[in-house]
Amino acid sequence: MKTHVLLIGAIMLILSGCTSHYYKVKEDTVHIYLKRPNAKDVFFVSSLDRYELQKTKHGNDRIWEATAPAHREFKYFYIVDGVVYLPPCRVKETDDFGSESCIYVPDM
Repeated sequence: MKTHVLLIGAIMLILSGCTSHYYKVKEDTVHIYLKRPNAKDVFFVSSLDRYELQKTKHGNDRIWEATAPAHREFKYFYIVDGVVYLPPCRVKETDDFGSESCIYVPDM
C-alpha cells in the first residue's frame, strides 16, 4: 500500500511539471501561456474586455502568449482553431448556461 501511495505521488509530481497552461507575473502584467504546438490559431478571450477575441502571440516553440493586467481578477478561456478550449486551471467557474471559465486571481 505504501508503495502505491509513493508511486501515485511521483506520477502527480511528474505530471505537474508537464503543464500545457501556466502564467508568469512580470511587474504589473500577467503573461499567460498555452502550449499547443499543433494549433494554427489561438485566441484569448476574457471578461476584461467583455469577451472580445484577443489574438495571441507565439514563438518557434508554438507556446501561445496572451497578456493582461496582473492586479485584476478576470475570467478567461481560449478558442483554439475555432473550438472553445478550457485549459487545466487552478480556479474555475460554471456560468448559468453550463459553460466553464478559468479565473485568474491575483497573488494566488
